[in-house]
Amino acid sequence: MSSIRELTLTPSLIEFGENDSIEFMISFMIDGEVREKLNEDVWSTAYDKHDNLFRIKYTLVLSHGKPITLLRKASFYWSRDPKRYPLPPSKKIWVMIVRDDQPIIPKDTEEARRLLFDVQYSIVLDASSFHNGENEVYVDVKASWGRHTFIEKGEISARSTTIKIRKV
Repeated sequence: MSSIRELTLTPSLIEFGENDSIEFMISFMIDGEVREKLNEDVWSTAYDKHDNLFRIKYTLVLSHGKPITLLRKASFYWSRDPKRYPLPPSKKIWVMIVRDDQPIIPKDTEEARRLLFDVQYSIVLDASSFHNGENEVYVDVKASWGRHTFIEKGEISARSTTIKIRKV
């Protein structure tokens, strides 16, 4: 079973005026089966079965904002990197993570997991998004992925604790 853990929502300001902007930092991690399945043995087997692209979609909905979609991908490929064992010309399947449209080659499995399943995202809202006085703010997070040779289709969600901010 997979789950969203350590979901936090942190505002840059607790009290703000009419002309201020508030930055909300959202951070969380995906833990459990889907995270554990991302390893060298699994992506080697998946590659051999022509299952070479894993996609995970994150949807973040701040209570006073519009939904934001983040997409991350893990692409399994045949690497001839001379630094990876077994040395070329032997076949070595490795992973490339695409995060925020930037391809990254991780140095090990743990880094690949962090790049794919640990999220930190910032949302900036103007004061006009809030009414005068106290406002309650939270974020709903959803993660979803499709069926693959190594894992079934899944969707998980969580809500952060509610924080109170004040427009003066």
